[in-house]
Amino acid sequence: MKQLQTQQSNINNSLLNIITPIGLEIKRNSLIIGENTGRIYGIVKYPQKVDYGWLAKITNIPGTVVGITFIPIDNGEFISGLSRTVIQNRVAAEIAKDPLTAQRAERAAIDGEKIMLQIDEKGETVGTIIISIMVLARNEETFTKICRKTESTIAISKSKARIMANLQEQAFKSISPYHTIDESVEEVLKRIIPMSSYIGGFPFSSSGYNDGTGYYFARDNGGGLVILDPWKRGNDRTNTNFTIMGDSGVGSAFVRA
Repeated sequence: MKQLQTQQSNINNSLLNIITPIGLEIKRNSLIIGENTGRIYGIVKYPQKVDYGWLAKITNIPGTVVGITFIPIDNGEFISGLSRTVIQNRVAAEIAKDPLTAQRAERAAIDGEKIMLQIDEKGETVGTIIISIMVLARNEETFTKICRKTESTIAISKSKARIMANLQEQAFKSISPYHTIDESVEEVLKRIIPMSSYIGGFPFSSSGYNDGTGYYFARDNGGGLVILDPWKRGNDRTNTNFTIMGDSGVGSAFVRA
């Protein structure tokens, strides 16, 4: 009979710290993860017409973790819903008393018709998309700043976000790589968009900067091209003053136009 031998192994504390569950406290509009305060937002509305790289602006906000789920669906469901939206915009344009409101509704209807034509002629794939954004910070001041930055970035992209009130736990599970989308989260956040809008949004691609117009200006620290239009205006750029900073000798300067 062989004698069983016991062998004592050293405990790998580094590995144990990784796989051991950390402290987690769920609140109505936020959660505590270890030493960090967190809050999970969900995108509930997307722009009908998007520019290239629109998703990169949302998915690369410092201090956030983003989860995206895209599931292809039958084109007929999307066209049916988009057709109803076009009709609603046409009616809104006709009854609007404000010329600007009428113009926006008419433009939205035209954009919707172009998308339907593109899907019908080219057979473009559409699908449901779910985007969750979790803000994380170690102190309250930083947490508040990142939340404001997240909300303003989403608003500038012409999307709309909502705090996952009373669903922070379910949203946290859904955004985790080891879990699946919770049905309650899916019910709130699931929206239908063309696949080209998703792929053309370049999610998580942060290299470079492109105004869509302008000229080659520089390269970023990742080697990406910076294409800049100094006369472009928007909610995040209301003037043409900017500062270029860098180490001595690399060609940095203060520029005022």
